[in-house]
Amino acid sequence: MKSKCKLSVMLSMVLMGALISACGSASENGQNGGSKPAATAGTQKEETNAGNDSGKTSGNNDKTLDISMAYFNIGKAFPNRENDEFLKKLEKDFNMKVDDKVISYSDYQEKLQLWSVSGELPDVFSHDFINKETYYTWIEQGVIRPLPDDLSAYPNVEKVLSLPDTQNLKVDGKFYMIPRLTYRDNDSWALDKALVVRKDWMDKLGLQEPVTYEDYAAMLTAFAKKDPDGNGKDDTIGLTFRSSSMLTSIAMGTLPNVANGSWVKEDGQYIPYYAAESMTNVAVQMRELFASGAIDPDFAIMKTNDGIDKFGQGKVGALAGQATPNALKQYKTAWEKYNPDVKFEDAVAVIPVSWANEDGKRYRFTNVAFWSESYFSSAVDDEKMDRILQLYDYLLSDEFLTVKAYGFEGVDYKKEGDKFVITRDKNEDGTYVGFSEQYPSLHYLFGPLAAWNQQMEYEDSEINTINYGEDIIAMSHGALKHHLDNFDPIPTNYAIQFMYTPAKTKLGAINPSEDITKLMLGKGDPAAEWEKIVAGYDDKGLQEAIAEVNEKAKAEGIQ
Repeated sequence: MKSKCKLSVMLSMVLMGALISACGSASENGQNGGSKPAATAGTQKEETNAGNDSGKTSGNNDKTLDISMAYFNIGKAFPNRENDEFLKKLEKDFNMKVDDKVISYSDYQEKLQLWSVSGELPDVFSHDFINKETYYTWIEQGVIRPLPDDLSAYPNVEKVLSLPDTQNLKVDGKFYMIPRLTYRDNDSWALDKALVVRKDWMDKLGLQEPVTYEDYAAMLTAFAKKDPDGNGKDDTIGLTFRSSSMLTSIAMGTLPNVANGSWVKEDGQYIPYYAAESMTNVAVQMRELFASGAIDPDFAIMKTNDGIDKFGQGKVGALAGQATPNALKQYKTAWEKYNPDVKFEDAVAVIPVSWANEDGKRYRFTNVAFWSESYFSSAVDDEKMDRILQLYDYLLSDEFLTVKAYGFEGVDYKKEGDKFVITRDKNEDGTYVGFSEQYPSLHYLFGPLAAWNQQMEYEDSEINTINYGEDIIAMSHGALKHHLDNFDPIPTNYAIQFMYTPAKTKLGAINPSEDITKLMLGKGDPAAEWEKIVAGYDDKGLQEAIAEVNEKAKAEGIQ
């Protein structure tokens, strides 16, 4: 390959009137929210509107094609194909049969690697390895195929690949994937890192909302040590986590880039965040918080979402996770299971995930507009690629967003002017039957296959009011506005973040989160231990990567 890659990303910072949850799952009573087609198109700036066209099929689809797919939740997508009207309509409209190859969040990397060796990769599969060594290796070896140069027949796909965050993701002038957009702007990530705290416990213990590291440490330790539930037992936890990815985010006040894993500029050169001088302070603080009892003693062995159940049981003072409408709804559901007589919104509050730095500045989470990508096996011929791209063009359309949110007109809803009136069946408790039961292929596969569309959670729509309730929406929207108005986004140079160099791709062998976990559980001097750990990264190519990146940045004029 002549020039492996030039991924120079200029971010689109478009403020949103209302906003999501990263990678939280869809609501059981619907999808990730919804909006009217016209409202979706009209509320986005032109350069970030990836869904204006209808996504109708563009070719002659006389031949029925079998298309194999592997997506994170696909194992739940086809419990009964004959009863899934969405699946039957989709397969008829595109004249295809979908063959599922099951992967999950816990095994997708291993399975896809195995299938790549055995020549059994599905036609379409999800992965998150862009800009990593395996990505370039698979391109060089012809494991994955490029998209056509001319995408004009698929206008919604073309728009996604023309966004500021994606238009320069080509390798040797070709796209080898379709990025799965999380939001349509970068500000909407703000509540993907937040703390949901027991404000009733804070009131009982006489605690004000924390600002400094010392404030956070005191609050979390008090939750664990001062019997905030008043039962006379030592059985409460200060801070727990929705997932392991939230662990070091609580220290973003000390080093903002620890939250999104980006490179920082220090002493005139770019370095990975974990090589920054202030990372030593992060290590010290994380050890202090754990040693003091502020952090869940079981954090290292917990599974994703275990923390939500602990919080619902009323044993945790603070949960580090998302604070989007969908996430808050999940927490509320867990809460009501154990606390039916205490209103969730009266007991909790959303506060920043981390403290202010020494200068009093606070940061909010931000990231590139997508997480994970769709790839296509090199065994896919041009005819099948055309059919797949027709499908993706539809899945990226505003027409599909309405289906994702509301289902089929005349079956699941009716229109009264501009208003959507839900008509689908209800459960015994009065809630609507969820699409996870009614259209499982939509809920678990096709809904998020081309894009997460988590911006839908923040839109003012009938389905969001049904899915989340007015109180949850008000809590999340208020927290979002506060974060956007008062906190700075993490300073991130995405041109550096997505830059390719041979040594940089090999840094995947370094796992700073795992090393921080071991350090927290240890007994030695955390500062000395961390410096030793970072010195060991040199054996994994750290200095070579730093040198290559800075040399290339200089050559390309990246400041």
